[in-house]
Amino acid sequence: MSSPTRDISQAFVAARKAGRAIGAFPGAQPLTLADAYSVQEDELRVGGPFAGWKVAAIKPELRDSLGAARLAGPIVRVADATTSGDAAIEVPVIEGGFAAVEAEFAIRIGRDIRLYGQDRSEADLLLSIAALHVASEIAGSPLPTLSDLGPTAVISDHGNNAAVVIGPEIANWRGRSWETLTARTFVNGTLVGEGGASRLPTGGILGSLAFLVNNLAERGRYLKAGDWVATGATTGVHKVAPGDEAAIDFGSDGTLRLKIAAQKKD
Repeated sequence: MSSPTRDISQAFVAARKAGRAIGAFPGAQPLTLADAYSVQEDELRVGGPFAGWKVAAIKPELRDSLGAARLAGPIVRVADATTSGDAAIEVPVIEGGFAAVEAEFAIRIGRDIRLYGQDRSEADLLLSIAALHVASEIAGSPLPTLSDLGPTAVISDHGNNAAVVIGPEIANWRGRSWETLTARTFVNGTLVGEGGASRLPTGGILGSLAFLVNNLAERGRYLKAGDWVATGATTGVHKVAPGDEAAIDFGSDGTLRLKIAAQKKD
């Protein structure tokens, strides 16, 4: 049966599968986060399997009106760059759509995290983390204006995710401050952003994880052992297109090299 929610989700799923850009948001854009997550849930029912979840910050000026500082979406694809060294990892995006590279830190979940009527403590969340890795989210959508339309549009299309590239594991991260987890992003050899884990909204990496645990619980979901969690952009969101190359320098924690390619069209 057709409905506004189903029509939006089917349009995005079909465009992603075909690898073809679309010119406008497919229908009336949801006004609330709850309505946008309903669209995403419909996508999750027909898509997948997904390898985990991405978290993104909502712009400060929108947080009060939307009632949240972060948003979430599925990780559409994971690319393993843990042992790639200097080799570039190729990531396909939809030509003519939206694509951006982001420097991130990714959590690998070591045990299921469920909520039983109360929030998890920071200590409990830490115990649930098996590893922390340097990473890059490749944001992507068939709609080139998706990011400009704001959080409800982003949520409505798989959280604006094309892939998460997982780099080397960070050694001894539990004994370090967030300020020591730094990143610099280059696109085609030009420095486009600097930052690190301390740039994330309140709570940093653990704040992103705590948000996601609660967000999923409200949707009848939970994090499972083996899931990946991309915790949010640390140097900004940097647009790219097929043919571009990016590099993210995490200092002594490693470097990721990425090559943006055009997704094949069905």
